[in-house]
Amino acid sequence: MRFILKKSILAILILFVFISCQGRAAVIVNNEIIEQVIEIEEVVEEIEEELIVEIVDITPVTFAIKSAPPDLRVFLNDELLSPISSSSADGLRNYRIRQTGIMRFSADGYKSLQFSATELPVRRNIASIKLENENGIAQLKGEYRTGIQPKSAYFTPDGQRLIVPLLGQHGVDVFKQANGLLTYEKRLTVPESRSPAFVEVMFDEKRREFWVSNMQENRVHLYDLDTLEFKTSLNVGGIFPKVIVQSPDGSITVVSNWVSMDISVFDSETKVLQRRIPVGGTPRGMAFSPDGSLLYTAIYDAPLIAVVDMTTNRVTKRYRLYDGWGAARHIIYHNGHLYVSDMGRGTVNIVDAETGALLRSQRVGPNLNTIILTPCKRYVFASSRGTNNPVDYTLPGPDFGAVYMLNAEDLSLIERIWGRNQPTGLDVSPDGKLLVFTDFLDENLQLYWLPN
Repeated sequence: MRFILKKSILAILILFVFISCQGRAAVIVNNEIIEQVIEIEEVVEEIEEELIVEIVDITPVTFAIKSAPPDLRVFLNDELLSPISSSSADGLRNYRIRQTGIMRFSADGYKSLQFSATELPVRRNIASIKLENENGIAQLKGEYRTGIQPKSAYFTPDGQRLIVPLLGQHGVDVFKQANGLLTYEKRLTVPESRSPAFVEVMFDEKRREFWVSNMQENRVHLYDLDTLEFKTSLNVGGIFPKVIVQSPDGSITVVSNWVSMDISVFDSETKVLQRRIPVGGTPRGMAFSPDGSLLYTAIYDAPLIAVVDMTTNRVTKRYRLYDGWGAARHIIYHNGHLYVSDMGRGTVNIVDAETGALLRSQRVGPNLNTIILTPCKRYVFASSRGTNNPVDYTLPGPDFGAVYMLNAEDLSLIERIWGRNQPTGLDVSPDGKLLVFTDFLDENLQLYWLPN
């Protein structure tokens, strides 16, 4: 409520507001907030005859903040605020404010954010605040809503679409990409099915199709790469299919089966399941050697790589990254080297593909998920889910996760980009200009521009 008032009746108005609203409102006189009755006489003496008066709601509001970086500072009208309480399990800091003024969030080395206190982005009583690097390479282009639990993200080979399988509900979200921005296009489904648990994607450019694994149905579903029409569904024979990769010549397509601990081998043309290869552990990521004769398989039970001879259909070698525990998750082959993520130890590793020698190991962050090599082969991006919630890892943990940009040669850190709750899926566009990652627990997708 805003109006112009004569000085002679100001004191009466202010007194009326304080008595009738019982501290739930304030009077702003010429942009100065009056919150105490005792201030009335002092303000009236100093101001001019004609006044601009506004009555605003200052009902105390309590909310929680989860932030990245976790120690950012919170200000209201340039006054530093202290939390009234905090929780170590979910990383929340609780604040109580009156809804007037500007809230600012800042930390050294980051760009500050500010909101009107009445427009703070609160969802489920939590304000999720993430700051961007002040001099970062990656520049945020936007955030986009997805379905429940976006498990992975894949740019199509032409970079014009983004495919996002959903673990928590039935379907695969598709976004169009144009001029560095995304637009939601549609959700792909499977006829006569309502099962959730879509996991990973593989593109077959020769046959203009893509495969999506569904670990609840123990099937892979095939879609037309151009029209997005559903084509067919294949039973993998094993249990809990995850990663799908194709041989360099495109003749066979393989699927790693989590629970049955084997790999399904399909004829890419006929779609016939030819065989299943046991690997003696829980397979996750896979990568072929350039000639297609070997299949390097990350074994999640340990820091282990099983080397499968595709001629004999047997594991002929096992490369152990190091002694002790670990959980090999994703694997990439490049120029005689294997890049392997270890989710248990939070490391990215470089291994000699021929000998299995560990050439480099770099601790990156907790619960490391996806790793990708950029098209130029100079950088590795890795998503870190952040620390698990001590009660259940499917609940938000005490900190936000992040995506890390590493030098592909020595794994040195170039930049950390904060995500939100559990960054998981990750990809870079074929032209190397766009980075995308999913926030698994937030039904969210973040898009960044990579200028160089």
